[in-house]
Amino acid sequence: MLNLIPMPKKIKIGSGKVSLSEFDNLNLPSGCSHSLLELAVKLANELESTVGNRIRFVRSEVAGASIRLLLNGSEDASENYQMTIAPSEIKIAAKSETGLFYGIQTLRQLIRTEGPALPLLEISDAPDYPVRGFYHDCTRGKVPTLETLFKLADKLAYYKINQLQLYIEHTFAFARHSDMWNGADPLTAEEIIRLDHYCRERHIDLVPSLSTFGHFYMGLRSQRKKHLNELDVDAPALPFSFHDRQMHYTLNASDPESIRLVEDMLAEFLPLFSSSYFNICCDETFDLGRGKNAAKAARAGSTEKLYVDFLLKIIAAVRKYGKTAMFWGDIIAKAPELIKKLPSDTIPLEWDYSAAATNRETKIMQSSGLNFYVCPGVSGWNTFLNRINQASQNIVNYAVRGLKFGAVGLLNTDWGDYGHVNLLGCSYHGLALGAAAAWNCKAALDTDSFDRAFSSIEFGDRSDRIVKAWRMENKAAVFGYAHLARLFDPGIPEGDKKQFSLDLRKNKRSALKNYLKNAGRAEEQFLETVRRSDFLDPLAQEELLCGLRGNILVHEVLGTILEYPGSQPRETADHLRAFETRFAALWHRRNKPSEYYRVRELLMRIADSLDGMKIVKRK
Repeated sequence: MLNLIPMPKKIKIGSGKVSLSEFDNLNLPSGCSHSLLELAVKLANELESTVGNRIRFVRSEVAGASIRLLLNGSEDASENYQMTIAPSEIKIAAKSETGLFYGIQTLRQLIRTEGPALPLLEISDAPDYPVRGFYHDCTRGKVPTLETLFKLADKLAYYKINQLQLYIEHTFAFARHSDMWNGADPLTAEEIIRLDHYCRERHIDLVPSLSTFGHFYMGLRSQRKKHLNELDVDAPALPFSFHDRQMHYTLNASDPESIRLVEDMLAEFLPLFSSSYFNICCDETFDLGRGKNAAKAARAGSTEKLYVDFLLKIIAAVRKYGKTAMFWGDIIAKAPELIKKLPSDTIPLEWDYSAAATNRETKIMQSSGLNFYVCPGVSGWNTFLNRINQASQNIVNYAVRGLKFGAVGLLNTDWGDYGHVNLLGCSYHGLALGAAAAWNCKAALDTDSFDRAFSSIEFGDRSDRIVKAWRMENKAAVFGYAHLARLFDPGIPEGDKKQFSLDLRKNKRSALKNYLKNAGRAEEQFLETVRRSDFLDPLAQEELLCGLRGNILVHEVLGTILEYPGSQPRETADHLRAFETRFAALWHRRNKPSEYYRVRELLMRIADSLDGMKIVKRK
């Protein structure tokens, strides 16, 4: 069985193999673009490291065995390609450069997993979903460096993902709104333009994504803009709260200044992107109709009517730039009769992060007649190490559901709730599974085969022991980072925290005991296998180990707080401070300092609290 991601649609494997050392020439198509040439150079580099010889670049028929790249048409938008590996020729043919680009990626993976001798085979390949996207949170604490975003684009291209969206609430350096991004090390216009060009070279559409209604936390905490909050609160006077960032802060849809603010942000942001799409977000407008618009909502009979009125204003502003608007569909799905008010080219993004992914909204979106995406997630938010079991079920089930109901895209999400402690390398498994399910959904249903392919490609681990240990830890896990963060968040009332703590103590003690007993075994298996592996991204190796240590430590800390017998509070505090030092170093390897200081402050607050606790004797 070949280890490829995504698995091609049709593979016919012959008998025998061919040695890569026998191939002398790499025959490029005439008019080869810079993008294709750059990828051909990567292919040549990988061939050289595998067989020791540098292949010759040619553009004409020459003697000797050749790798031939054939472009049968330049205007076709098809992503299809065909590959043949024969004794004297490896041929990749496509009707477009995109198809040829993806065929080369498949050959690169074959070289990575099969080594210097490839099996004789024939491949005919094409995707299930026209749009295969990845959505990366760049706002809730973590702002990647440009170099990190370049490498992320390379990773997406390797797995044939063709759309990237970066979630931004306040982390763009708006010229007239420094009050929003102050202290956040935001992305700049220069960085966006360079990333946009870099993505185009890799056949990736960089789609702008900006909060324009709900999730306006940092904007509405500004002295300049606090009056635009739906809730009548003095937000700048309140302590920062990860919880409030998630649950409150919606623009006042009735204030004309709100839409003027959005239009001003769009005027600076949208022209930076070459994409014809724009994600206006507009999800989770929890406060709408509960403050300044309460009477208006009561007269209208629902908050959804207020929502759609403001949504239409934002869509109209976007259309002035020739962009097609997309938005998260959770609010409008509550009143599907209002969808008919939207322009016919609007794209709802239907999301559901549950394992079963049976949300009724998929059928609502199909009935709307609009093109829509389904949006699963890599389940990394609120945890140091992704919930790999839930993510796998969610992604695959949602991909199946999306095809059944006619979705045109699959946008796989990687959020960073409560400070974005989930390190990027821990999301690679979910990222790659989303790519596999969007390209060849049927093959992705076999998650055991996917795990083997992922382990082989990303980790250079043919034993699959790392992913098995990961799944074992995830299955046993009782708590996540969010449980810990909520107990120390100033935005949650003390009474709620006390009740939350009582519920955990009552219901989780037995499972916690089991986790703490077995977690070390998973960590040992990780360490043992990692030492013998060859990670494509060496930094991801460190991030996985740190993520696992973080998950284990969360259980240790909460066990201490919940007075688990034998807890050693000061020893646990020492472990937490040592972990924070290691975690901080890894955070800053991929990201700007951004809002890491908030995460550090939270972790140190917890450590100080542990220092004040008493030792709980064993019973």
